[in-house]
Amino acid sequence: MTTVEPILLQPHVIRYYADNILDYVKEVIGATPDDIQAEILLSCAGNRLTSVRAGHGVGKSAVESWAIKWFIYSRPFPKIPCTAPTRHQLHDILWAELNKWNRQSSDADLFEWTDERFYHKAHREEWFAVPRTAVKPDALQGFHADHVFYVIDEASGVPDKIFEPVLGALTTENVRLLACGNPTQIAGWFYDSHNKSRELYNAFHIDGRTSPRVTKEYVQMIIDMFGEDRDVFRVRVAGQFPKAMPDSFIPLDWVERNSVKVPLVVKPAAIDIGVDVARFGDDQSVICPVFNRQHQQKPETYNHNDTMELAGRTIQMLDRYTDKHGRIPISVRVDCDGLGVGTYDRVKEVVRQRKMAHVKVHEGHFGGAGLEASCLPMIL
Repeated sequence: MTTVEPILLQPHVIRYYADNILDYVKEVIGATPDDIQAEILLSCAGNRLTSVRAGHGVGKSAVESWAIKWFIYSRPFPKIPCTAPTRHQLHDILWAELNKWNRQSSDADLFEWTDERFYHKAHREEWFAVPRTAVKPDALQGFHADHVFYVIDEASGVPDKIFEPVLGALTTENVRLLACGNPTQIAGWFYDSHNKSRELYNAFHIDGRTSPRVTKEYVQMIIDMFGEDRDVFRVRVAGQFPKAMPDSFIPLDWVERNSVKVPLVVKPAAIDIGVDVARFGDDQSVICPVFNRQHQQKPETYNHNDTMELAGRTIQMLDRYTDKHGRIPISVRVDCDGLGVGTYDRVKEVVRQRKMAHVKVHEGHFGGAGLEASCLPMIL
């Protein structure tokens, strides 16, 4: 077993390593970070919020382990909550990686590693890191200390409701965050950390093709299997967010290509209304109007509503536009794949009962073949 070198227990040495994370990693842990790993470590030392999106095999778990080791050594009575979307990712990868690097460190005898806790031997209940799988809203709650370091692995898969307690904890000055992961989701707090909320984070992007830890053979295998234009390559190699999620109606790159500011159309000649029905799932139901097949108006979104309620909301929109613009042609297209049939039937019934001849209600199947050809006229 490694014996702690007496010099590592001296206060001035601890203070030195607290301000020099790379020296701690190299001299105490005995690891050699590559250039991008070194930049991430320096960010953990100098910034409160660090977010890293990357492809496979670039050494994210190693960086997280080194940062945990540095923080628990250099701060008095710290608490380090660690989380990931699955037990496999958290315990079999990150937590096992932490154990590996601790065993070879020259300060290893200061700490004890178990399946459920990594702690200072003299202060088990007050000086520790713990793994908490991100399956319950309280996974990251209740960690109060002068020094707290949140480490979130495979962060793209950690839901907003799990992350919310971190936002509250960040009101404390000495709280830090390191979030790493493959960029698998195009929504949520991790996506925002590299997009609309980027100014709050020190954000890193690691392309596997430029990483010394990713082999050319692996990159070529993914290209041969899927092609460079597929989301698998973007996420697993290039470290880019996907163009679209598997259940997305409109791919993200379509939206980006067509997201341009257009003048407000005061008097539309025709209106198309798209209705996407989610009902009680985690997704939102959306009613999206488009003027003259090119000027999208502000969509209406709803959570946890039944199909009859969404039908009522659609009828209300029809009434508003009819009152404002007269009986111009209005086309309503309801996605009837899955839950939308009830909404479609009800809207069509009300339109018929009210004799709204200017309104046509269409049954859509947007998840089937021919998506791009059949739906582009509606949304663009």
